[in-house]
Amino acid sequence: MFIGHFAFAYVLISLFPGVPPLIPLLGVNFPDLLWPVLVLLGIEKVSIDPESPLQDHVKFTSYPYSHSLVLGTLIACVFGLGLAFFWSPLAGFVFVVASASHWLLDTTFHIKDLPVIGFGSDRKVGFGIWSYPKFAFIIELLFYAILTVLTFPSKQIPLLVIGVAFHLINANSFLGLTKKNPLKSANAYAILALVGILAFSLVANFVISGWK
Repeated sequence: MFIGHFAFAYVLISLFPGVPPLIPLLGVNFPDLLWPVLVLLGIEKVSIDPESPLQDHVKFTSYPYSHSLVLGTLIACVFGLGLAFFWSPLAGFVFVVASASHWLLDTTFHIKDLPVIGFGSDRKVGFGIWSYPKFAFIIELLFYAILTVLTFPSKQIPLLVIGVAFHLINANSFLGLTKKNPLKSANAYAILALVGILAFSLVANFVISGWK
């Protein structure tokens, strides 16, 4: 899931207008900002299938720090405490809630590769909508659109445009528009994830901040 996480950020922005929009926008994607850094450092591992661009062919073989419910949320709490100290306790709280939401939403799309605890004899979960890529493409777009319209009923058009644009950019991972994966390494995938998330976050933040 990509744009779907931002849709939940919009809900948090609406519920907590005193918190800068960038905090929930980055918070909902904190696990997806953390794992690329850990992959580049060799701490977490992901493998790319050069023969397929589809998302369910990307194997997250080890990401206990970024994508486990318990350990990942504890790591988010460290950053949340920093926000609480330098900004406000509410900002820290919203960041942690946003980060925890990422795991919950990911369980719907991921195959059974999401750790629950993050250490020891762990259980991995995932309902596997990614296994039905065309269906997943439609479901995520509808989820984003519905939440966006419900959250910002009179100002949703710019955010809908942004969401559709980024979803189409990411369409190859759902629809297999190319026969082979244009990304040739795990590091390239990690860098692309970082760039995509930061770009969406900054653009959405610019739009929402302009309303105030």
